[in-house]
Amino acid sequence: MEFLWIILGIIVFILVMGILVMVHEAGHFLVAKKAGILCHEFSLGMGPLIYQKKKGETLYSIRLFPIGGYVSMAGEEIEDNILKGIKKIKLVIDEQNKVEKIIVNLDNPNYANLSSVEVKDYDLIGTSNALEDELFIEVVENEEIKRYIVKRDCLINFEKKAEIQIAPYDRNFVNKPWINRFSSVLAGPLMNIVLAVVIFFLIGLFAGYAKTNDTVIGKVTEVAGSGNIQLEEGDKLTSINGNKLTDWQSIANVLAQIDLEKTPQIVVGIEGKDDVVINPSVFVYSIELAFKVDGTNLPIVGHYSSSNEQTKSYKAGLRDGDIITKLETKNKILSENVSKSAILAFFNSVELEEGQDVNITYLREDKEYQTTIEVYSKKLLDTQNITATKIQLGIVCANGFNLGKLLYMPFVQTGESFTMIFKTLGAIFTDSSVGVDDLSGPVGIFNLLKEATKEGFITILNWTAILSVNLGFMNIIPLPALDGGRLAFMLYEGVTRKKPNAKVENIIHTIGFLLLMALMIFISFNDVLRCVGCK
Repeated sequence: MEFLWIILGIIVFILVMGILVMVHEAGHFLVAKKAGILCHEFSLGMGPLIYQKKKGETLYSIRLFPIGGYVSMAGEEIEDNILKGIKKIKLVIDEQNKVEKIIVNLDNPNYANLSSVEVKDYDLIGTSNALEDELFIEVVENEEIKRYIVKRDCLINFEKKAEIQIAPYDRNFVNKPWINRFSSVLAGPLMNIVLAVVIFFLIGLFAGYAKTNDTVIGKVTEVAGSGNIQLEEGDKLTSINGNKLTDWQSIANVLAQIDLEKTPQIVVGIEGKDDVVINPSVFVYSIELAFKVDGTNLPIVGHYSSSNEQTKSYKAGLRDGDIITKLETKNKILSENVSKSAILAFFNSVELEEGQDVNITYLREDKEYQTTIEVYSKKLLDTQNITATKIQLGIVCANGFNLGKLLYMPFVQTGESFTMIFKTLGAIFTDSSVGVDDLSGPVGIFNLLKEATKEGFITILNWTAILSVNLGFMNIIPLPALDGGRLAFMLYEGVTRKKPNAKVENIIHTIGFLLLMALMIFISFNDVLRCVGCK
């Protein structure tokens, strides 16, 4: 079954990344075309070519690796004279005696009937006036110098099937007005933001929004041994342990105040039904640990920790049925009266704020063992809106169509996704327990989407929107080789009215690209280690 999920995950990964890249590059492409910039190629994916078709003046390509893409604009990067160093060529002349194609690949069998000529002089760029007859090429033909007018959409053939259209002055990216260049680069990231808003809108349209002003259950999740099978979809909760419930937030508020030492079980009131007694699920997110749901206060490791091999507690060696007897950090010890509630208090302690290693002693079949786990700090958990510890009933709020929320929530959700990025980046620089090796690359995204596939189409859509915001954000920040780096140079130009040195800019982007690739390799390597449980 897992193999099937892997196959489905690969399909979803390719589709999601393809959509994100296509929308991003379409932003660049459409605005550039509108500005009159010549776009040589529109590529989805990177690496070896799979499929290519020319339509109009642009080559549309699909490449092997679905983790990127590009729009090749004329003059976007430094380009040497396109015929520099070329001595002999072949010319394809139209009925008006103008050059419509220049053949550099003299061995191309498609043009074997043409005679080669020696290049004498040429101008394939022209001026800002964009005159129809200003482009020319002079060649030595039969020992005579002949001058031909070159069409403004003339093609240059380098290989059998590789042709590129010349870029006159007015079609060149670098010669366009500042606002056209700036908007062409900015359009890519902005399109990702627009896509996120559209996806969040579709989610709200089809899935609705949580009816948080009510206490009606929309879904009961499976929590082994919790006894929550007594709760059903559509039940309206009225009280917990005698505390009246008014809305969904009141459920969380009451659960947060429960002392497991006194009330290991929860009495839930249901409208129109008898009260039911439920054993709550207790989670310690700081070390990704769940206790067995058995109605007692004994700190017995539960099903969640032992079934999920990616949790910190599983990787540290804890298994279903282990009994925790001692917790110790460099400045805090819990060794007496160790219970669920005492452990919850331990991990809610401010002394663990910055994150540190915790040594855990536990019993398994009356034998004592020890292990060490690096704790997620509260600061990091806060960036993901996760509490250090939590008591859960395993229920989800009911959803319903809400036109009012549909009109503004997509923008709020997009903004929240942005805020999440800032919090995560902030944690990397301010939290000692978080580093670059905690970031995820293509392998991590694949695993995320694979798990999302198991949860359904709406979850896939939600992660697609979040990933789209991330892609847009990463291409706005001023990193060399990315859109943000190019925008930074353009902002400098806009403020100083001076163009940056093109060669220096190109060197910076090249170095930035190499460093970015090194970072991607490092992140992907860590992703693989996490996947195989080595880290």
